[in-house]
Amino acid sequence: MKDKNIKVILVEDDPFWQKNISMYIEKEADDIEVIKIVDSKEKVLEVVENESQIDIVLMDINLTAANLDGIEIIEILSKQKIKAIALTSINEQDVIVESFESGAVNYINKSSIYDIILAIREAVEGRNQIHSDAAGALLVKMREEKKLRSLTSSEREVYNLEKKGYKKRDIAEHLYKTIDTIKKHSRSWRRKLNA
Repeated sequence: MKDKNIKVILVEDDPFWQKNISMYIEKEADDIEVIKIVDSKEKVLEVVENESQIDIVLMDINLTAANLDGIEIIEILSKQKIKAIALTSINEQDVIVESFESGAVNYINKSSIYDIILAIREAVEGRNQIHSDAAGALLVKMREEKKLRSLTSSEREVYNLEKKGYKKRDIAEHLYKTIDTIKKHSRSWRRKLNA
């Protein structure tokens, strides 16, 4: 039996997932040890402060209701050079992208539990392969960003405000521009993005 040299913290508030994820790792990976299971952002920060070796944090991104507070923790861990894998049941593109922007090294849906061990090993070795649960969303976002780069700064401002639900009249007031100018920028961004 190998020495369990990869130390993992599991941050998960659901007892079902705490039990099943930790049991699966302990049973299937003779080189990985779940050293702590915690259920809140406060507890994970406390463990990180007191634990000398942490290789990976498996981070549930929805700890308190639907607050996505795990993403906040991923960002804190990233600044401390601690690798975190987002672990969730959420498949929304914006949440996936935000997790990576906050510093997650991977994003795995809880239904893909059998891929966790490989993701942990890859992250420790520094050869992160983005899991298929996240790859599609990131690809869509990259294509969208490429198109958005073709917009002028004024078109981008109008685009962003329209996407947030602002009406053209409100945008004109907000940007101190005429309604005709806003309509022109709106037509222009639509033409460029739908080309």
